[in-house]
Amino acid sequence: MNTKFLLSFGHWLLLLTLLLLAMYATETIVQHEQQHARSQQLRHEIASAGQLRALLESELNIPLYLTIGLTAYVQANNGEISPAEIHLLLPELVHQARHIRNIGVAPGNTLRYVYPLSGNEQAIGLYYPDLQEQWPDIAAIIAQREARLVGPIELVQGGTAFIYRLPVYLNADSYWGIISTVVNIDSVWRLLEKQTTEQEVQVAIRSLSAQGRASTAFYGDDRLFYDDSLLLGISLRGALWQMAVRSLAPLPDRAQQIRIAAYGITALLLCLLGWLLISRQHLRDSVTEQQRSKLYLRSMMDNVADAIITTDPDGIIEQVNLSCYPMFGYATSTLPGLHWSVLLADPQRLDEVYSATSNGNAEYETAGRRRDNSTFPMAVHRSHIRMLQQSRQLLVLSDLSERRQTEQLKQQFISTVSHELRTPLTSVSAALGLAVAGALGELTASQQRMLQLAHTNCQRLNALVSDLLDIEKITSGTMTLELSLVALRPLVQQCIDEMLLFNNNRVITLHCDTNLAKVNVEAEPNRLSQVLMHLLSNAVKFSPTDQPVQVSISMAGNRVRVTVQDSGQGVAAQFVPGLFSRFSRADNSDNREHGGTGLGLAISRSLITLMNGSMGYKPAPQQGSCFYFELPFIATLQPQTLP
Repeated sequence: MNTKFLLSFGHWLLLLTLLLLAMYATETIVQHEQQHARSQQLRHEIASAGQLRALLESELNIPLYLTIGLTAYVQANNGEISPAEIHLLLPELVHQARHIRNIGVAPGNTLRYVYPLSGNEQAIGLYYPDLQEQWPDIAAIIAQREARLVGPIELVQGGTAFIYRLPVYLNADSYWGIISTVVNIDSVWRLLEKQTTEQEVQVAIRSLSAQGRASTAFYGDDRLFYDDSLLLGISLRGALWQMAVRSLAPLPDRAQQIRIAAYGITALLLCLLGWLLISRQHLRDSVTEQQRSKLYLRSMMDNVADAIITTDPDGIIEQVNLSCYPMFGYATSTLPGLHWSVLLADPQRLDEVYSATSNGNAEYETAGRRRDNSTFPMAVHRSHIRMLQQSRQLLVLSDLSERRQTEQLKQQFISTVSHELRTPLTSVSAALGLAVAGALGELTASQQRMLQLAHTNCQRLNALVSDLLDIEKITSGTMTLELSLVALRPLVQQCIDEMLLFNNNRVITLHCDTNLAKVNVEAEPNRLSQVLMHLLSNAVKFSPTDQPVQVSISMAGNRVRVTVQDSGQGVAAQFVPGLFSRFSRADNSDNREHGGTGLGLAISRSLITLMNGSMGYKPAPQQGSCFYFELPFIATLQPQTLP
């Protein structure tokens, strides 16, 4: 498991602490918001309650004041009021207050006068002591000599109402009777309901006794008195009411939005902080890893035998490995700051070196110069790199002195051995050929088979020596070819016919574009036949016996191409880059299926190159290998009939 991106315990503890603080802060904000919303609602309830209380007090106290006025008139006339005066006063009083249902005058506790009379006929002559349920309250009012609002009361004449009862005393001691004002409760409630609807509040009203005991609500829902509704008293003459007010508008609850926003921001900030902590830790690990890699790279560079140099774009040396100093005879740390061309035997050829190594894979051989002005063969490999966002040159300089000596010794050995082997091999091969042909007389079947085997292997050994000699000439540059005019198609057909002589059970087809049947090329006939025979031999060797080998002659741009295609397994992708190298084989094991030295393709390519051509490989369209070589198409060499 990769742990370098995990947070440490301290980092997790920090993030957890910040999360808890954010949760505490969020819940505190939510609580304050709820308190603020409740305070806003409470202010609305208080304002509405004050208006409703003022409305009730004004609407219900007006009838009382009118009743008190009538009482004062009776007292002023010492109780001597004629029916005509009563019938004159009562209508005026009733019309001055909109909620008075009727006013009754009961001298001696007997109701004698009622206005309006219509609908109240049953109340005329009512003797209050006969009202068993109401008389105790009436008697208490008379005894206490104070007005009182009672109700709601079921009226004798029908309906429910509030009643103001005011006892009348003459000369402060003589009880005269009672004046009762019946208040239309429905009218009051309609007015109250209209106001509560406008102010979007819910109201309940109940009465309180002198001892503080509360009755059941006679208006509204009694449950309002037992929750968090606003409670306030209503001051009425002779009555104590309590009103509960609660806003109908739902308490705005923004807790969810606040929590979502706060926790979202918290999560974002914590993720950002976590990313910063991880980045910081990754940066610290990267710096440590970079330092470790730098030391490791420096150790590797210092232990490489070749000189490794980095320069700026102008060629000024910035860094070198330790191997560079003994190679060129300089003291340690003296090369940085110098131009790297001081290491060339001929600094004037710097542009030539740059041109030859413009391809990062190219290697250029030149001469290097040591501190003591001695020179040595050197290979230069140059590439461009970027360090710290800036372009740099990377130079790898190799001392070729030992390699040149080794190659020279190897070539000398190969040349010597090949030349020494060629003469006896020719003699042995000739002798075996004569013996196989019958020069020694008739041979038994086993003797013929053994001599034929020896002759065949001697020919193979002779071919190997020829290949080695060819490689030696090619490497040393001493091989020369005498190019002449060659009719290509007949030469290809001749090679095919020769191959079929030794492989009469195989099929080799030749396809040639019609306009190329008489094409001529400039080549060395024997060497071109050698190349063709090698390609055909390989194709036959690696193709199944029931599959044909296809040969074609076609044009490829301004070149004539000869293609040899087999139906074998093809060449593995990893082996393709080394196909034309010397001693290169796809199967180098001791028990390989097919023999060979691995020199044929290298020799063939070199020969084609000496004929000003090129050789290549590509996979066959279906299956197998496709080798081809191309030679220049020279128009002046072609017959006039060739377009």
